[in-house]
Amino acid sequence: MLAAGILALPAIASKASSAQPGNFTAVDDAKMFSDPALDKAKAAMNGAQFDHGLSVTIETHDAIPANKKSGYSDEKKAEFFHKWAGERASGTTGIFILVCRHPGYVEVLADKATHARGFTPEDEKKLHKILVTGFSEAAKEKDEPARHAIRDAALQSAVEFVISDLKGTSVAGGHSTQSPGKTGGGMLSGIGGWLCIGVVALLGVWLVIGVIRAFTGGGGAGGAGGGGFMTSLFGGLFGAMAGMWLYNNFMGHGGGMFGGSDASASDGLGSSGGDPGAGDYSGDAGAGGGWDDGGGFGGGGDWGGGGDDF
Repeated sequence: MLAAGILALPAIASKASSAQPGNFTAVDDAKMFSDPALDKAKAAMNGAQFDHGLSVTIETHDAIPANKKSGYSDEKKAEFFHKWAGERASGTTGIFILVCRHPGYVEVLADKATHARGFTPEDEKKLHKILVTGFSEAAKEKDEPARHAIRDAALQSAVEFVISDLKGTSVAGGHSTQSPGKTGGGMLSGIGGWLCIGVVALLGVWLVIGVIRAFTGGGGAGGAGGGGFMTSLFGGLFGAMAGMWLYNNFMGHGGGMFGGSDASASDGLGSSGGDPGAGDYSGDAGAGGGWDDGGGFGGGGDWGGGGDDF
């Protein structure tokens, strides 16, 4: 009976466990960033909590690989880099960023799961602009340490943008959802969780006291005939059910009595890519483009254009 009184606790624990640190991976073959900057970006992502985790991967190349040069042309630059980024993104989840130094180009892709949790095409363009603007400024410097400092700052700004944009979004019931204004409701969920734990604990104590009173004859009128025991028993079971109902409704989850339709640690979701759409970049227009002499972006909606190196 006591176990029945605290059936809400596993569901609450599973909700709390869905928050996981972000993950940052860098393959900086072009040596665009300093090691401290890469460590700082990784620490920033690891220090942020996302529902079921979130991954950001950045990959830099000094030049187009020899086995791909035949497919490159200035006329089809945007198409080339978009396709190349899609190939390189295979096996990753979340947000993938491809950077080429010669010619200078940045392509940003987000998988379907990340789009579903609120990362829009406009957000892709904003992230792209943060990086390209930094690289453009760095290219004007003749001192390599100064270039590194500017690119490092751009990387940090890009990571901070992702964190602020997606922290608070959630994955619920196997599907990514976004609360109004991308504020999520993490604070409400945290407070609500503690309140529910407290309520369930009180219900458990109430159940134990009711059973003891029933056995000792303290159950009020009808106690000698068993009425007090049954009242306490059914009262305790009702309290357990009420605790689960309170948790499900207060926390905004409309699943079954015991949370069967809610995402939990055992539902296969996680930063490893179990969320539907994780790692699926198909159909994403992305945000790509390079830097030109005028310091602007060409190519219309795909932000393509430019030809100079970073």
